[in-house]
Formats: sequence, C-alpha cells, structure tokens
Amino acid sequence: MKKTMFTIFIVALIIFVIDWGVMGVKLLDHNYEVMTETYIGLLCWIIMIGCALYKSFSNKCPHCGRLRLTNGDYCSYCGKKIC
Repeated sequence: MKKTMFTIFIVALIIFVIDWGVMGVKLLDHNYEVMTETYIGLLCWIIMIGCALYKSFSNKCPHCGRLRLTNGDYCSYCGKKIC
C-alpha cells in the first residue's frame, strides 16, 4: 500500500507541475480563464497532502503498534527487529 501511495503522490505531483505550466502560459498570454486549472491544481494538492499524511501515520511497529520515529531496523520503543 505504501508503494501505491508513493506512486499516487508522484503522479499527482507531475500533474500539478504540468497544470501550473499550462496556467502560467495562459496567464502570460493574457487569458485569465484558469478556473479549470485551479481546480485541477487544488485536487492534486489535496491528494499530495493526503498521501503525505498517510505515510507519516502508517509507519507503525508490527510488534508493539506504536508509531515509529525512524526508519531503522529496530523499533525505538520495544527494541525488536523490524522485518
């Protein structure tokens, strides 16, 4: 699931950057009708924040269930090896 969320994050980031490029070109061309691009950018932003929150709160120890602070081989709380 973590790899899927990372892939979704990367796709949303790429779409966000492309969307900003399209919006920038429109604004430089004095075309101020950018509502669609704004909604696409907002949706991408919400998806990226959701993926980041999921990643930060899903890093739990399988033994004690507490949130791990590091990505090391051992849990900070119970000291058991993380597989």
